[in-house]
Amino acid sequence: MFSIEKRNENSHDEAIWAVDWSKHGEGDEREDKVITGSLDDTVKVWDYHDGNLKLEKTLLGHNLGVLSVAIAPSGKIFASSSLDCNISLWDFETYEQLRKIESGPLESWTVQFTRDSQHILTGNSDGKIEMFSVETGKKEKSLETKQKMSLSIATSPDGKWIACGSSNGLVSLLDGEGNHSKPLDGHAMPVRALSFSPDSQLLLTASDDKHIKIYSMTDFQVVGTISGHSSWVLGVAFSPDGTMFASSSSDKSVRVWDLGTRSCLNIFADAHTDQAWGVSWGSNSKLCSVGEDRAINFYKIIK
Repeated sequence: MFSIEKRNENSHDEAIWAVDWSKHGEGDEREDKVITGSLDDTVKVWDYHDGNLKLEKTLLGHNLGVLSVAIAPSGKIFASSSLDCNISLWDFETYEQLRKIESGPLESWTVQFTRDSQHILTGNSDGKIEMFSVETGKKEKSLETKQKMSLSIATSPDGKWIACGSSNGLVSLLDGEGNHSKPLDGHAMPVRALSFSPDSQLLLTASDDKHIKIYSMTDFQVVGTISGHSSWVLGVAFSPDGTMFASSSSDKSVRVWDLGTRSCLNIFADAHTDQAWGVSWGSNSKLCSVGEDRAINFYKIIK
């Protein structure tokens, strides 16, 4: 069964470019929290339960738009980054700003945590990945990818890999410490989003060339090319069980794919009225997407 369970329009005052979904807790005790970031300069925390969406908190502190949000694997903190060259760290219980990290002089296009939740990674327009300490906010490393603008970052669940997607269509792989950069060919245009499989054996890449690539982390080769979107693929994410993945596109649609057959299971053609910037999975076969139309959509996905 594939259905739109909840459509929340006008969730922000401007386009929503970023989303992440907390997946911590079990059964009736779990609280699903969704974090969204918008060009209206705000970060919002939402509670989603039984088809009901409630705004918990609106967080201020950015200028020039929020481009990326990420929840730490520990579930205790989350981060947001902006064109104002700053990264904000937030406490997940109190929603207080723990600290603001100056990532400039270049814009912080994407933000991600290392798997131990001890460091923040951000990509900028010179192609480097900057690594900051969560505890102190100080920059500890500048990781060289030798590529152009860094648009997307993902870390593997096993902590062994950092992947960075660039504006020139290449993906750089670094080890968990940020060393040994290795380029992966495959795209002809910017790589907007990345996602590792739950077992860390595969990497998904989404590009402006309208394609999704699947890379093996064993031999670093392309093992699948997925086509179907009619415009830029802006978001991609593996399901928690690793059997499916979802994609979002500037063609306004959200698609759900079967990993085993590489086939499209469902197309939400009318998901958004404008570009669909991101997708994120929650628990119990739930999926959400955000878009230029200021909407957050929640989907029920049951094969």
